[in-house]
Amino acid sequence: MAMPGEGVGSRALHRLQDRLLHLLGSDVARRANVVQAMLHRDANESVSYWLQLVVSIGIATLGLVVGSTAVIIGAMLVAPLMSPIVGLAMGLATGSPFLVLRSGGRILLSITVAVGGAALITLLLPFHELNSEIAARTTPTVLDLLTAAFCALAGVYAALRPGSDTASTAAGTSIGISLVPPLCASGYGFGTMAWPVAGGAGLLFLTNLVAIVAVGGVAFVTVGFNRVDATKLERDELAEGQDAPIARCLARRLASLFESRSGPLLRFAMPFLLLAAVYVPLRRALDEVAWEVAVRRAVRDALAREPLRIIESKAQVARHTVDVVVVLVGRATDAHATRSRLSQQIERVAQVKPSIEVLAVPDATAFAGLESTLLTPRAAPVAPPVESLTQQVQQSGARIRASLLEAWPAETAGAALSFSIEPSEAGPARLHVTHLGPPLPASAREAIERALESKLEDHVELVDIALPSEPIRRNGNDTDFIARVAGVAHDSRTVTATTLCLTRPDAVDKEAALPTKDVNLAKDLDGVLDDHPRVVTTAGKEFVVRIVSGACPASGEEAAPAREPSKSVPQGGAKKP
Repeated sequence: MAMPGEGVGSRALHRLQDRLLHLLGSDVARRANVVQAMLHRDANESVSYWLQLVVSIGIATLGLVVGSTAVIIGAMLVAPLMSPIVGLAMGLATGSPFLVLRSGGRILLSITVAVGGAALITLLLPFHELNSEIAARTTPTVLDLLTAAFCALAGVYAALRPGSDTASTAAGTSIGISLVPPLCASGYGFGTMAWPVAGGAGLLFLTNLVAIVAVGGVAFVTVGFNRVDATKLERDELAEGQDAPIARCLARRLASLFESRSGPLLRFAMPFLLLAAVYVPLRRALDEVAWEVAVRRAVRDALAREPLRIIESKAQVARHTVDVVVVLVGRATDAHATRSRLSQQIERVAQVKPSIEVLAVPDATAFAGLESTLLTPRAAPVAPPVESLTQQVQQSGARIRASLLEAWPAETAGAALSFSIEPSEAGPARLHVTHLGPPLPASAREAIERALESKLEDHVELVDIALPSEPIRRNGNDTDFIARVAGVAHDSRTVTATTLCLTRPDAVDKEAALPTKDVNLAKDLDGVLDDHPRVVTTAGKEFVVRIVSGACPASGEEAAPAREPSKSVPQGGAKKP
């Protein structure tokens, strides 16, 4: 910022400042009068200011609560908060500590009154509902910063015109919606303890405040107000006036600092540092808005490219989450394919996993008939009997069991003993099948999945849980033996058609006569099998564990072979997601 000087460059700068001031409809002689008018204040002006502020707070708070834009505009017409903000910008431009302190003090007190008054009014209301008018003032972006900058230029222009008091009030009301309503929205957040609302609205007000002060200060310097002898005007005002005693005392102490060589830098550092601080969250919020716009466009494009006929769709994009619901004409397999296509296309743009629900109806006529039935009122409708949840689960389990038994290769994999369904939101459901025999090869698993998909009209992923039909023997490695037994015990714990048969040297009550290694192994086995509901222990020559279908064989007999699927009905059920 150029300060007054005697050089040729300074005189050229001064002529340029005077020329700009003349183009704005003012003249050089009025500079001192404008500053003097801002320095001078009488009792009537203070009463008028606080009366207008209280009225605007009440109107704005009620307008926000009821969601009325017209009422909020009414508050905008009487809001006086622009005047002290312009005064603060002028004080920084001219180097007047008294104007800075008095304007800053009035702004801080106005903020306290506005937030506290709005919170009190909110507490007295019988309802508290967050509406669009309040929510619109809780997510500021860089665009709000630019808006405040242009409003600051309007306020400076009004202050330079003749009749500046009236013009400044008009300029203040033109941007009051960016000052008093955010403070009232913040007070609403405090009153309802909705801290995100209070913080977001407070950030919007702070954004507008620092933008107006910074841009206004630069604008006043640009038209030459830094050449006004504010020290003399301030001295005359302090000698004549009696208001603001605290500001007067502090102004005398701050005057030497403002008049020092680093004074201009100190004056302008504060608003620009605050401007840089608020820019970070505002830029992040703008990026969030840009992301939402891009994702909504991606959702629309993905739905438009979908080959199947979509009857209805709904998408919600907010806070880096994407929720999409689609109703289309087709089968369950079509719904699964559509879900996969939409998920891939949207995730490529959004970089987050979307939540997509696709519902398939046989045809559009059926959907229209259902919709008309729901919308058409009927006299004394008779509700059809509703199946209980237990009945629905039993019917689903019987259908899955029948399909599984028909597709299961019992000759090579052994009898299927139990199954359970694990639903999945992101992909196909998982069908866990426990059987007594060797694990299924990949080709057999894929063939079963295709057969089940054909019968159930939905894709499922088969999870093979194979229980060994051969005995598990010690074979010298106790660690490996314990690990294998623990895995088998875990997989067979819920399969009630099986029994775990444990053979161990000597009887339990003769453990003391066993070698230490055998005693330790027996204790480890007891710990592993402690919570297994079906364990039968017998004495023998070595440690052996068998999983059998049915009861354990008598001592010295071999385990009975697994039952054929026609004689063994798998247990089944659906796990809760």
